[in-house]
Amino acid sequence: MPLTRKPRIAIMGEFSSGKSTLCNVLMGAKPLLEKVTATQLPPVWLSYGPDDAYTMGLDGHAYDLDLSELEQVSLETTEHIRIFMKSDILRYCDLVDMPGISDPSMSSEVWERMAYLADAVLWCTHATQAWRQSESGVWSTFPQEMRQNSLLLVTRFDKIVGDSDKSKVLKRVKQETDGLFAEVYPVSLLQAMRAGDDEAKWLDSGVDAFSKALFDIIHRIIDEGHPEKGDEGKPMIRPDPADETEVGQSLIAQTFERLMAVRNTPVVKVLPRRVASGERLLRTERPTDESGPTMVSFSDQIMGATEAPALGRLKGL
Repeated sequence: MPLTRKPRIAIMGEFSSGKSTLCNVLMGAKPLLEKVTATQLPPVWLSYGPDDAYTMGLDGHAYDLDLSELEQVSLETTEHIRIFMKSDILRYCDLVDMPGISDPSMSSEVWERMAYLADAVLWCTHATQAWRQSESGVWSTFPQEMRQNSLLLVTRFDKIVGDSDKSKVLKRVKQETDGLFAEVYPVSLLQAMRAGDDEAKWLDSGVDAFSKALFDIIHRIIDEGHPEKGDEGKPMIRPDPADETEVGQSLIAQTFERLMAVRNTPVVKVLPRRVASGERLLRTERPTDESGPTMVSFSDQIMGATEAPALGRLKGL
């Protein structure tokens, strides 16, 4: 049965691998997010809705959170932080921004206890030291069925100088991760953030290609997913309506909207029209749904040439 809640996409990788920058790119670089991701925090679960936030304690209780007091959130007593805001990407899925897997300042339990929530993972690996053994070791602990819905992003790809070196790095990473991810994408996230409305820079950053793959994964998870206990019979999840005053302005939003329009356009099979022997189709004007193409017979041309000069001119064809 189709999924009855939004897919949850976890953003993971080693410490300082570009996870926070990716989150800002996906979210449209909201000032609030820049503050959130710049702080040592437990996992941050981001959802669409009016601005609100709370912490979920390890005791199973939720506690209201003033975002100006983020620095006071305790890693020892908090499972995750839940933040609601209106951002383009959150209309389609929830994001879970995880701490770095190799962050020396916190235990791996901080992110491990939230990993079960994820339907898919966007894994960031730094281009200059891409796909280290420590990353491979952690990823090997995740369920195999998650691999087809997860993407590996080779971040800071612009730091590698020369097309030859870029090709070598990408070839090696793809070989070492063959079968572990749905696809590997080289990206320059800072370039994407600075692109603004410049579509050429956005395309050159590699984020456009990656975002199209993410769109496909989100909808594959929805189509193939199974409702959680108690959700049986509920309708398939749909994107939240866009609030034009707050969302719909980013390039990733425009990409998703175009893809959604294509996805929702029904495929109409058009059967070819049979043409009788001795006849041909002549487009004297652009056909409409009502008129269709004009049918002209060669015999009609010859017999009625004097009465129909326009058709008579076809005699020399």
